[in-house]
Amino acid sequence: MRRSKRIRISAAGAEEAATLEFFAASRLHHVGNKPEWYGAPFYLEDWQRANIWRPVFGTGRVRGGSFRRRYRSALIGLPRDYGKTELACAMLLSEANMHPVNNGQYGIVAYSKDQAFKILATLKSMLALDPDLHAIWVPNKAEVVNKETDAVIKVFPYSEGAVQSWHFNMLICDELHVWRDERVWNALVSGMGAVQNSLVVAITTASGDRSGFLWDWLNGTDDLVSVFDDDEAYCWWLGAPDGAAVDDRKVWRQIAVPSWVSEEDIARNRKRLTRLNFERYALNRFPSRKNTYSCFSARQLNACCKGDNDFDYDRPFTLGIDGATAGDSFAVIAYQKADDGCGRTREWVFDEPDEDTGHYNVSQIEQLVADIYARHYPAVIGIDPNRMIVLSSHLTDVYGIETTSFAQNNATMCQASELVINLVRSRKIELAGCPKLKEHLAATVEDDKGSYGVRFGKDAKHSKIDAAIALAIAVLGYDKLVDGQGEWSSFNA
Repeated sequence: MRRSKRIRISAAGAEEAATLEFFAASRLHHVGNKPEWYGAPFYLEDWQRANIWRPVFGTGRVRGGSFRRRYRSALIGLPRDYGKTELACAMLLSEANMHPVNNGQYGIVAYSKDQAFKILATLKSMLALDPDLHAIWVPNKAEVVNKETDAVIKVFPYSEGAVQSWHFNMLICDELHVWRDERVWNALVSGMGAVQNSLVVAITTASGDRSGFLWDWLNGTDDLVSVFDDDEAYCWWLGAPDGAAVDDRKVWRQIAVPSWVSEEDIARNRKRLTRLNFERYALNRFPSRKNTYSCFSARQLNACCKGDNDFDYDRPFTLGIDGATAGDSFAVIAYQKADDGCGRTREWVFDEPDEDTGHYNVSQIEQLVADIYARHYPAVIGIDPNRMIVLSSHLTDVYGIETTSFAQNNATMCQASELVINLVRSRKIELAGCPKLKEHLAATVEDDKGSYGVRFGKDAKHSKIDAAIALAIAVLGYDKLVDGQGEWSSFNA
């Protein structure tokens, strides 16, 4: 369980949260799929009030005669079936009704259209069960509109373009674990900055691996401040801590805080779910099975991004090239070693193939390599001709560039991967300015090849590690042919 530490609820804040809670209890009703609860008043349970409602709505102070919330965004992490949808709808309806805004803009964003309309259906049902609310909120297909204020609560797709012209008073973002990156999030919050007392609430379970926007927001990256370090963001994450055993019933009891969830309910889930899905859905923890064998931790990679990474093209450097003409990605990575023995890097990563063909523009990549060669003359350009025969032959035949053959067999790749692993774990490589390379390194797991050692593998079917492979090629080329002045032929057996 993790929670933001900056919670100070004043008397005015306590009154604000209590006022909104009174509205929810007196006007809103449960509409979930539990028959015994349907139509019952929406009373908050103690854990909801203490860890979500009061901190989000009650942290702030009175300015200019009105209460101003401190938190502009909130991230709530809950296991599956913990009432996320109803709670989110109750928060949105309480805010929209108790603090009415003429032409107010309220939104629901979900990754899929079906999920967004499911949330809207819950919200419509809540409004329908109260005669007064039903009289002033008009339901339409993709929105509900307030007849008195013209405020609108609308469903939005997971799309930058769909939300960029909106300036939300309050917004619900559902299941961030499937959001690919921060682009839609940035489009949403950028339009809310000038809106007084605006609030975005993201409510989600853990994702299937330790990558993506949700993981980055929790832990922080070069470009994204951790939710725990952001003074205007609040987070409460109910889940098993790292290091806790999956079958530890003490942990289960700590998580079973809702009145409708018991330790035995969690035990039943343990029997019917795989270990990975149980860890994710019941314990609300990013699965640690993959992370246990990950080549790098987030902390190790973040540490490698704190230096200046002053790459000097006037010093010897190597290029590693890896990728596929379709799918995956295409990566060109430069590597060199500074006088202090620390590695420096540069990246050119292509990860968005042509929309029509699904292929990358190989000619563009050839021209990039040719330009680097003409300007800076790298000491080694390492490439696997078996995987990229067209690129390799064109560089030689069209541009007159000599490449060094790099067969990606176990003997070679285990040696190359181990070099990179040692560099990252000892903080002897700089990754600042190379976000794609860092992302690809984070997706690598230890693929044990027996007597050969360990080589980079993928942590998931759709993960991309081409930049990590390209770095491994560049590092091995530098180690053997620049530092060692040795022969490359031994790496092509």
